[in-house]
Amino acid sequence: MVAAETGQLLGSLPIYWYAIAEQVHVAAASTIHFDVFNAHATLRVRVLSIRQRPSITTAVTGVAFNWTFQRTTAVGTGGSAQTGILRDTATPQTALDAAITCRSKPTGGATPGVALRSYAVHSEETNVGVVAIASQGGLELIPFGRLRDYQYAGIYLGQNQGLSVTQTTNSAAGNTGWDILFTVE
Repeated sequence: MVAAETGQLLGSLPIYWYAIAEQVHVAAASTIHFDVFNAHATLRVRVLSIRQRPSITTAVTGVAFNWTFQRTTAVGTGGSAQTGILRDTATPQTALDAAITCRSKPTGGATPGVALRSYAVHSEETNVGVVAIASQGGLELIPFGRLRDYQYAGIYLGQNQGLSVTQTTNSAAGNTGWDILFTVE
């Protein structure tokens, strides 16, 4: 049997999911759309996947939006707290620890740290690229090399570490949703 560096059998940890509903873009630069944060002293969060889902059902005169995917050094405050959903609800599993949080559009905190990726996504629902991204389930933000090998996959969050995505374009044209998959070790 294959085990991860933590000693856990691969595939034996519960996988949680934050499904952030589509939310409107904001006509304000530097708007944080979500933050995931681990404030637990001993647990590590391994973020396996973050997918940005541009809306193709809302008719807008779209524009290209710039985004920044980054680490954070403080937990987000305000906004809407999200509930972690267990991917496998048939097997009784431990509830998510309260020190592991996710907020949609935090109004404070979520202090940016190291930028991991800057990129652009158009918000025009008829744009061929946007349709392609949406039809594939969204744009994957975790670097491809970190997705291939399960044992070392994802981005780890230790105590007082987090991730966020910031809309850097000042425009309200369009909507975006988010899917975040992670384990707790």
